[in-house]
Amino acid sequence: MLTVLHSIILPEAEIEQCADLYSRGAILQPLEDANGFSVPDGGSVSFDTFYNGFSVEKWQSLGTIENLFLHMQASGQFTLRIMHHGADGAVTCLQSVTVNCVDFESTTIPVAAWSALKEGMLFLRIEGREKTAVKTMRLVTETAPVMRPRLGVVITHFNRQDYVVRSIARVRKKLLNNAYYKKAIDFIIVDNSNNLNADELEGASVIPNRNYGGSGGFARGLLYLKDQNSYTHCLFMDDDISCEVESIKRAYTVLSYSTDPKIGLAGVLLDAAKPWHVQEKGAEFSGGVFRPLHQNADARTVQNLLGLEKTAGHPVYGGWWFFAFRLDAVDYYPFPFFVRGDDALFGLINKFTIFTMNGIACFSEHFLSKETALTRYLGFRASLAAYLMEGRGSVVPALKRVGASFLWCAFSYRYESARAVALAVRDVGKGVSFWGRDLAYPPSLKEIERENSHDELPSYFAEHAFSTDAAPETGLRKIIRAITLNGHLIPSVIMKKNPLYTSEYARGLLSKVFMTRRVVYQKYETNKVFSRDVNRKTFFTNLFEFGRYGVSFTLRYRTLAKDYQQNGRKLCTEAFWRKVYSSSEDKNC
Repeated sequence: MLTVLHSIILPEAEIEQCADLYSRGAILQPLEDANGFSVPDGGSVSFDTFYNGFSVEKWQSLGTIENLFLHMQASGQFTLRIMHHGADGAVTCLQSVTVNCVDFESTTIPVAAWSALKEGMLFLRIEGREKTAVKTMRLVTETAPVMRPRLGVVITHFNRQDYVVRSIARVRKKLLNNAYYKKAIDFIIVDNSNNLNADELEGASVIPNRNYGGSGGFARGLLYLKDQNSYTHCLFMDDDISCEVESIKRAYTVLSYSTDPKIGLAGVLLDAAKPWHVQEKGAEFSGGVFRPLHQNADARTVQNLLGLEKTAGHPVYGGWWFFAFRLDAVDYYPFPFFVRGDDALFGLINKFTIFTMNGIACFSEHFLSKETALTRYLGFRASLAAYLMEGRGSVVPALKRVGASFLWCAFSYRYESARAVALAVRDVGKGVSFWGRDLAYPPSLKEIERENSHDELPSYFAEHAFSTDAAPETGLRKIIRAITLNGHLIPSVIMKKNPLYTSEYARGLLSKVFMTRRVVYQKYETNKVFSRDVNRKTFFTNLFEFGRYGVSFTLRYRTLAKDYQQNGRKLCTEAFWRKVYSSSEDKNC
């Protein structure tokens, strides 16, 4: 029996598209039934791309795939070449076959070089001669899977009804109606907003839930899978992402052949606005900071694709936009962060072996486009709590990171964000007991003024030139900026009256803001803008507040670290979450 490892795909109409992530060369035309494609006579197409290149080192690292075949259903006359990109840049034709098929007959070709290949990318090239059409083209193996997982896909939902309904309909059509996956993969939607209609979600189970954020939603999903006593694996997915169904199939296959009981399969996160742009491919934790790996890589070039499959840094977790693992590998449940940081700490304390692969990915808005004062509060409190639980270092690295962020926000007139950072220090400094008091919407968010932005028409941006990078500045100017707290000690009367129009994350932003009364910011990758004015009273109020909380945090650091290390994991247990969901007010959720 042949098991499919990897299918050649074209972009799905319903999701973000970038042709260079799928094929190169001739423009492929979908067949009438939308299953497969045709190649123009005389045209040549290559599949050495993000979604269709076969990552040799990653598949070989599983250690269980003994042979490899190309299986296809095709018609017409064409030359098929099985090619290889080496890590050193060498391109080799491993096999060349002249194909003459009719009526989409099945053909299976052994990939003779498989056992000798250790790294690089295996890919296919088709040179069309006459009426070339391909219904399916797959890399398969005779090697039986190590196991047949029962996978529960847990999606935590909050007020994205239309999106979830469309996603489940697409998955039902392309995955759940497939006999191989029908009884192997189930979708469980934890409905934190309690506004989904189960009748519109055929093929998925809907669990109404009290809103304890992503942490509570995914914890509820884990409890459900465990209680069914039939699932072996779990895949966490957010409700605001989209992905190729093939990514789920490949993830399932990797889990089927993996012998690592601690495997944590992390999907690559691509930018929905720039689908070739990598936001994260695994992530690490160091010095109190969660850092995405392979950030800003361009997934369109072969050189970058080969580099993406090389381990960078020390990956310890994967984001919950797409993260799969064995249920028996879970020692700890999510920490009740509500949102932000729960996925990072989950990976960190469960000590998963992070596995990523080109072609297993999803799309989402860019991190920076979603950054606000509220998310800064949530993110920094999670980072500080994780550092106290896991960092086991001095207070200096954590405070340096938090202090730099506070000053960057304050110096650029984003006082709401600066105060949010200060409140994060305050709340983490209250100790572990703080986190168990209110698992619903964090009360401190009500103390943070929202950074409201609004949409503008393209004509607005044509009228106002939004700059990106600052001009070089002299050392003397830098000293003056530092002494005057980036202009907060300079009277407004001698500052520029005309607003500064700039992108939110422009290089040298603080230099550009200096001596300006008002700044109009453009949100990252959007047409949204918001303005901020210099406000010395708010600046010094925030500065005093941050200093007070920072000093208290520093003085109590050893006590806090001991508290978090001894008691933090008590909030990450199955028993903790069962108690939460067994409370009287949650029995009907």
